[in-house]
Amino acid sequence: MPEPAVAWSEGWLWLSGSLLLAVLCANLAWFFRQPRFGMIGDLVTRLVAWRFSPWLLQLLRLLYYIGVPFAALLWGHDAVIGRLLGLQRFDLSTSGGEEASAAVAANWLNWARDVGWAVALGLGAWGLLAVGWWTYRRALVTAGEGGVGAGTDTSGWVLLREAAYHEVHWAFYRNAPILAWGAYWGVWGGLALAALEAALNPAWRKGLADPQRAPAQLLRGALAVVSGVLFLLTQNLWLALVLHWGVSWGLVTLARALPLLPARRPDQTLT
Repeated sequence: MPEPAVAWSEGWLWLSGSLLLAVLCANLAWFFRQPRFGMIGDLVTRLVAWRFSPWLLQLLRLLYYIGVPFAALLWGHDAVIGRLLGLQRFDLSTSGGEEASAAVAANWLNWARDVGWAVALGLGAWGLLAVGWWTYRRALVTAGEGGVGAGTDTSGWVLLREAAYHEVHWAFYRNAPILAWGAYWGVWGGLALAALEAALNPAWRKGLADPQRAPAQLLRGALAVVSGVLFLLTQNLWLALVLHWGVSWGLVTLARALPLLPARRPDQTLT
């Protein structure tokens, strides 16, 4: 096993590489997304129109969000520690004598406690975010804004995929800070790094100024905080994924039931 200092430096090396890669790709994508003429514009237009481009994008996202953390886990010389990722095991076998049975029972009790925390935190987060959505919706209606909020037509499978991507990503960003500063400050240090990554993304910054896209982005930020709190309580990535998906699905369902009203025409007045 590598020395702690070596594992610490390896962890920060993998984390820095992931952060730099995310910032570089986000800014390059933003650069090429702007209207351009000539050979570059033609190339971008053809790539976007290519029928396999959505599949290519999702493959690249899979490699980044899931591939990088697990490559660090498998080949990073303890750069990433499975326990600090939240990879909790669930024991099923009770064979092996009284001692093994006691260990399985203790594991089940830990899971039961963790599920309780996840349910309580998930319900609380959904309630607060639902109130926030309701308030935001009323503010947009009062201001005469309209349209359909971004993400309200997202399927449950896509929400599950995004929950897995982001929860693994956030757990990866927590790993090195936890090794350096301990669990409490490491969780918030990882959250700060994720916030820095978002702040350096031009598309994210522009989305915050868009009334239709801002709720989805603010929801993602709120779920990052909830994920950090749940990790402090349970250190369980699987429950964080389920909580993330459940809260997202519940809020999308609410947004579909209470859509934003159509935009007001200039000759209309609010009643």
